[in-house]
Amino acid sequence: MPTARGRQRTLAWPRRSARFAACSCMSFALVSVLSCAWRRFPCFSFQPQNSVPRAKSLPLVRKLAIGETADFSTTEADEEEADRILQRLEAQGRQVAEDQLEGSEEVKYQPSTDPSDPIVAALRAVCNVSAVSRFELLDSRWNGNEAMRYDADDGRSFFIKMNRVEDTSVFMAEAVGLSALLKAASGLKVPKPLHLGRLPKVGSIGPGAFMVLEWLQLMPFGIMRKDKQAELGQKLAELHLNSVHDDLHKGRFGFPVSNFLALTPLDNTWCDTWEELFRRRLSDQISRLYVDKAYGRAALYPDDRELADNGARMIAALPRLLALPADTRPSLIHGDLWMGNAGATKDAAVIFDPACCFAHHEFELAITDMFGGFEAPFWDAYFERIPRAAGFETRQKVYQLRS
Repeated sequence: MPTARGRQRTLAWPRRSARFAACSCMSFALVSVLSCAWRRFPCFSFQPQNSVPRAKSLPLVRKLAIGETADFSTTEADEEEADRILQRLEAQGRQVAEDQLEGSEEVKYQPSTDPSDPIVAALRAVCNVSAVSRFELLDSRWNGNEAMRYDADDGRSFFIKMNRVEDTSVFMAEAVGLSALLKAASGLKVPKPLHLGRLPKVGSIGPGAFMVLEWLQLMPFGIMRKDKQAELGQKLAELHLNSVHDDLHKGRFGFPVSNFLALTPLDNTWCDTWEELFRRRLSDQISRLYVDKAYGRAALYPDDRELADNGARMIAALPRLLALPADTRPSLIHGDLWMGNAGATKDAAVIFDPACCFAHHEFELAITDMFGGFEAPFWDAYFERIPRAAGFETRQKVYQLRS
């Protein structure tokens, strides 16, 4: 923003020793939240470390380059110099991106309507489709999943999820969750998994996997309707109260298979108590942030102990923070219920893309609340069936560390 010549403006810039540049947005957020959560949850904002301003003899960019501290003032000349450098960096970044794109045009599996195509062959063998007339890419996710619609010549449609590099075990875990929901989620629509298949390795990419699901015709923005939100809230509570899977979980917390929350693996090994399962999940999440992962996320430095130390204190305090009601029992939860994983047909609310487990039912609500979009009709309908228990608000803040 232009300023009058000589007018000064204060900037905030962290010390290089903070090492936030090496952290992912996930680790940065968790560090911030844990730092503040430990202070009895007064707020969830990051507090930068205090520092003493240095003399202003060095130009702005030079100060940044040598890692000097924040809270120094800048003049218009400093800002113009910074703008020139940023423009040059942006141009260099665009060139790097173009070079990468030019070098990444590898041969890979491409869908087709040919009978020999693995997806078409599966539809013919499993769903009695004689031919596929067309297919359409509906969505492409950052984790490599692609959502597609396949139309058969008999008028039927099928929903296909595919990933050119994932193993079928990822979709297998999702299919198990969908099947569990289908049995317990009375009144909610859940897409039925029909088939799991493999995609071939083409060039250096693959092999991959795909899953065929029942096609549900969603209304545009249907889940935004107040009546559909109220319906979802009521039916979600009924799902959490359903006892149809009691013989499966036998009072334990976990799930028959481990699954994924986006790219994060979830260990669903059975535990006798919910606190035990939640402690393990939170501990695993913190530990994983110190290990290099795929998809470009950098690890935390091993000697950056703020997250580990705060996490250890948080985990030690879980019995007091959770203060679980005596009647806490395993409930089948969707596990990743936000607005992007819910919809509505003209007949019912719909949920999909689950990461199911048997958990404390309040754990479901943490991610539902965190991303927003669900309004009063949803919450009122849910809490009419399952009222808030004492300590609900504190548990929600704790659960959102793991959601």
